[in-house]
Amino acid sequence: MAESFNAWILSAREKSIITMCDEIMVQLMTKFEEKRELDTQFKIHYLEKKYAVDLTHWTCSCIKLQLNGIPCVHAIAAINHMHLDLPVYCSKYFTVEYFRRAFETPFAPVPDDIELTGIYNRTLLPPKTTHLPDRPKKQ
Repeated sequence: MAESFNAWILSAREKSIITMCDEIMVQLMTKFEEKRELDTQFKIHYLEKKYAVDLTHWTCSCIKLQLNGIPCVHAIAAINHMHLDLPVYCSKYFTVEYFRRAFETPFAPVPDDIELTGIYNRTLLPPKTTHLPDRPKKQ
């Protein structure tokens, strides 16, 4: 392990101590950030149950994320852990833009004076039922 680390910091080893430490720090921070970006699968423990969350594919084993388009509590825990922006993981249909687009087409209200003929003064009867034969009696 030490040999692989030394090979990884080979370019920084020949510099002064402060420059070497700065360069190693930048390399480590870059590596951690790359790892953090790749790590989007989580196992969330909640109320004595385990849930698998995959932020790349927007899935959670509780199925609520796929059904609603809104992150469930397990996905929110994973998103907060990664310090990501929560609205990014909501469906586009919950954005202000889509709300405005839903109501941009004008529509005429339904008038109040619609005449409903044939509906009033009708007697509703229960549906006809058929009596099924009983089980044969035991002899």
